[in-house]
Amino acid sequence: MTYSLLTSLKDSDIPQLLSNHLLPEVSRFIDINEKKYFKYVTKTENVFYYKISENGKLIGSVHCEISGTVLYVSLLIFPEFQNNGFGTKVIKDIISGALPLNFYSIEISIDKTNLPSLRLFEKVGFIKTSVDGGLVNYTYIK
Repeated sequence: MTYSLLTSLKDSDIPQLLSNHLLPEVSRFIDINEKKYFKYVTKTENVFYYKISENGKLIGSVHCEISGTVLYVSLLIFPEFQNNGFGTKVIKDIISGALPLNFYSIEISIDKTNLPSLRLFEKVGFIKTSVDGGLVNYTYIK
């Protein structure tokens, strides 16, 4: 699996990334402002958007934001590649330091109806810290 940092608004993968973000089964959990989102992730300090590829094929992305020593993560594996262990591999790679991110803990909020994501983060060792409305909050401490 390879990770490529998105650094330019002219990146040729943006149309495919955007089309996957806008799929109904994705946008109900990860809502982005399509006009501003990629500018935000390419131009904002301490915000990192990695494209995820497997065997040269784009399969997803991971949005990372660092505040102090906390890393906030939003993971998207394209629907056609889900249930193949890619999400687990990405989270384990982040935890092990495969991406050049400096953090002490990871926090994530997941829609309580997104059962596959809830299972994924529990499986890799995240601890449920709270439930706030429709979101379940998890933390992982290195």
